[in-house]
Amino acid sequence: MVWCGRMKLLHVHDFFAPGNSRYGHDICRKLVLRGHEVHVLAAVGERGPADGAVVDGVRFHTYRQYDGAGAFKRYRYVIGRNKTIFSELQRIHCFDVVLFNQPLCYHGVRQSPIVAEVRRRYAFISPWADEWKAAHDPEGGGLFRGIARRVNLSTRNRMEGRALRECSGVSVISDFVKNRLLQLHPETPPEKLHSIPCAVDTDMFCPTPGWRERHAIPPGDTLLLTIRRLVPRMGVDNLIRAFPEVLASIPSARLVIGGEGPLRGELEALARSLPCADRVLFTGYVADAEMPAIYSAADLFLLPTKELEGFGMVIIEAMACGTPVLGTPVGAIPEVLGPFDRSMLCSGVGHREIAEGLLRLFRSGISNDDMRQRCRQYAVDRYGWDVILPRFESFLCGKA
Repeated sequence: MVWCGRMKLLHVHDFFAPGNSRYGHDICRKLVLRGHEVHVLAAVGERGPADGAVVDGVRFHTYRQYDGAGAFKRYRYVIGRNKTIFSELQRIHCFDVVLFNQPLCYHGVRQSPIVAEVRRRYAFISPWADEWKAAHDPEGGGLFRGIARRVNLSTRNRMEGRALRECSGVSVISDFVKNRLLQLHPETPPEKLHSIPCAVDTDMFCPTPGWRERHAIPPGDTLLLTIRRLVPRMGVDNLIRAFPEVLASIPSARLVIGGEGPLRGELEALARSLPCADRVLFTGYVADAEMPAIYSAADLFLLPTKELEGFGMVIIEAMACGTPVLGTPVGAIPEVLGPFDRSMLCSGVGHREIAEGLLRLFRSGISNDDMRQRCRQYAVDRYGWDVILPRFESFLCGKA
């Protein structure tokens, strides 16, 4: 393991927001605790840190998220802001390393005349083109839409490929992500890739009482929980469709759905249309401070993803709080859950497979104190920051 002494790091985000950016911020604040100087350059919305703010020892350099129309105008805006701000910051701070996790911001920074002075690393979370395709559901729509789809996908792949080539090292969070990267960018040297899974703050995410009492959930209820961004690929619709069958076998079951997103109204209407509406609760946005308590309140956490799950942070957060998890066999979910207990994987992503997997787990007596202790220990031993941070620090400091 390479040690580089005190490092000056600039972490460049495409967008920084409380909750969504918690893992990126955890990396930064943990590095500060290790004695490094860490800065963040990012676009922000209304809830994002102010320019110049210091949060947990991390200094933020922020600009307003682009909210105008037109992809080309957004491209020019983001490229220009990152080029200008990076150049100003590098002249002042002389960073040792710049860490990127998105190609658009990388292409702004790379246009700076002084970018060659600094080592560049890339944290590859998920393919940009795959994310765009999943978010926009762009299949169909005729000739014009088909051409636009191909242009969007190829442009994102080209920009991403260039960023990967020009950065001296690339971290990947799972074998699923690594394999997908090599499919899309086969020219990437495998020796450039560093497999470093996500980590969980096991001091923050630990068994925490009180959520049931604050929300008047009867102690005898069997609480099933998911926390997701409410978009199509997350599969929450299939979970809701599975719930009436679950309720028929477990009358005490209650389904709690945390999170916001464009599908919330549609999902609420779906729940109302089924004979389980009074047993489904939508909480909306769950603040970071509330997450450990809501995880701890659940008898089982559910991850019904349909596609593109690069890691599944919620898995290790829930397990760190002592809560068992049932997931679909999608993306990296089998990598994270499989070594612990493959019975925690559904046989498919449909509502029938989800219901079958859930009922099978409860028949096996999964919700007990011994299982909760095992879940907690698995998260601590395999994904705690004490285990993961030295590997990430070495990735940043070492020669790729």
